Amino acid sequence: MAVCCFAEKNKKHSKGSEPGDNKNTRLSSLVSGKNKINYLVLHALAAGERRKQMKKILIICLFVLTTASIIQADIFWGAANSSESANSSTAYDPILFKLDTATGTVGTTYAYSQWRTILDVAYAPGNILYVTHSSVSDTQNNKTFMLAKVNASTGAVLSDTQINTLSGTDLPAWNALKYHNGKLYAVENCWREGDNNSAWDKRGYIYEVGLDSEGDPVSAVLGAYIGGYPAPDGAIALKDGVWYVSDWRDDAPNASSWIKTSTDIMNNNFTGTLHTEPIGYFDGWDFEADGDLIGVSWFSSYGMNVYEIDLTTGAPTALYDIGSQLPSHIISFSGLTAVPEPATLCLLAIGGLLLRKRS
Repeated sequence: MAVCCFAEKNKKHSKGSEPGDNKNTRLSSLVSGKNKINYLVLHALAAGERRKQMKKILIICLFVLTTASIIQADIFWGAANSSESANSSTAYDPILFKLDTATGTVGTTYAYSQWRTILDVAYAPGNILYVTHSSVSDTQNNKTFMLAKVNASTGAVLSDTQINTLSGTDLPAWNALKYHNGKLYAVENCWREGDNNSAWDKRGYIYEVGLDSEGDPVSAVLGAYIGGYPAPDGAIALKDGVWYVSDWRDDAPNASSWIKTSTDIMNNNFTGTLHTEPIGYFDGWDFEADGDLIGVSWFSSYGMNVYEIDLTTGAPTALYDIGSQLPSHIISFSGLTAVPEPATLCLLAIGGLLLRKRS
């Protein structure tokens, strides 16, 4: 189902190890006759020193891993869609794409021919993307949304779970996702009022989604309230213990987004006075390494711009338009999520140390 449209490989230059004497070589030179015992003692001491060094490195890596949720890199994943008015004979082919926000360069792009729309994407450790989407068999006003687990290295869908089996509601539509500390956090944005639709009653609430040992979703618990009408836009991010969400501000000519915050996503309702006028409908945002909030709007009239949002004034500034780098049928964004590189690098480092320990 996943089709790789473009792949960009990053070249990384690694510095070679500095020249110097090998500790084991130096020790083995002492081995001769009566020095055998001395060699064994020194070798044991050297091994003990290596174990101490490994423990120090493991402690440092574990520290970085625990803080990596707030240490964001400049590599992001985004989501985007074609026109919702496409007829049944037209492929929708929504996409996931990698974006370097420091340069505005789009890298790897995956298109999904069996999906109709993507609502949001969230990055998780292990190079996993969680994606909320509908299927081509759905109609425009009656969609059964799914929560997919995707391999970010290949675009392959590893699992796909019907959201209503988690929420226990009819016709749920989770239009914002964020991974944090082993769980997913989602925003309910059901737009189907009436018809005994229980998801409508949860519109504007957070869901905390439990994951099993394989990273597949297994449960959902209702959390704090953002706002119900006209709609929570669909952007959610976390920085320094504060959650940031977007909420549609319908009382302004340009329908800008409220920037609402909470320090307890499960218990404290979101509040805020800042808004993003003159740009609205923010449907995805996350933080760069330097703390800047980067976002995208789903409103196609704004173009395919990536914005930096000032958290002191709420004002958005267009950084670049990436529309020309995306497939021609794509007209609007639907999500943006940062890749916390320090955590990934530490996982690799720990794996390498464990392999060394076994050898």
